[in-house]
Amino acid sequence: MKISNLFAVPIAEFWMDDPDDFCEELRTVFLEKEQQGDRYRNEIQRDTQKGALFESRFDLYEWPEPPIKKLASYVHRHLSQVIAGLSDYSPEEMRKLKFVYHAWYHITRKGGHQGIHNHANASWSGIFCIDPGDDVADRPDSGIVYFHDPRSNGNYYEDAGNARLKAANRHGALRVKHEKGKLTIFPSYLLHEIFPYFGDQPRIIAPFNCWIRMAD
Repeated sequence: MKISNLFAVPIAEFWMDDPDDFCEELRTVFLEKEQQGDRYRNEIQRDTQKGALFESRFDLYEWPEPPIKKLASYVHRHLSQVIAGLSDYSPEEMRKLKFVYHAWYHITRKGGHQGIHNHANASWSGIFCIDPGDDVADRPDSGIVYFHDPRSNGNYYEDAGNARLKAANRHGALRVKHEKGKLTIFPSYLLHEIFPYFGDQPRIIAPFNCWIRMAD
């Protein structure tokens, strides 16, 4: 028997060792900048963003603060690891790849959420969690990232024959819960949404998009 695992969607997750001090530095920087009103706010108001949600400009990795530089380096190192692991580039070819980033941060307060969307004109996207906010006992889906199965009819019919398929052949949505110091990397085409957040403390994340070209 030959089985080909086609149409798989790679989602990578990394957990930073001892993230508390680093995430607190980022949290302080981002909350201070939020207080400066429109100076750091993205000028584009997106239809998918609802409620109490602050989105910064997309040039985050160009800001001079040391913790932001450390964040950019951390993301780049792990995205490079993902690409090297999934692609057939030689080490020499990997060194020739040029990465271009759009990066920003979100501060979400109670009731904030985002509708379904993807990140066009990039190959990879990701989210680094700085502060997941509060766990809400009666709202287990508060603030989760809900990734939709790109096979739109993959779960039109379900019975015992396909209900318990193992990865990478399972179908249906994927729920990702934010954790402090967790980096989630996914293909930019993947449709996802952020469920309403019901915590009292602000939830802070730093997403990014990346497109990559060969230097030659």
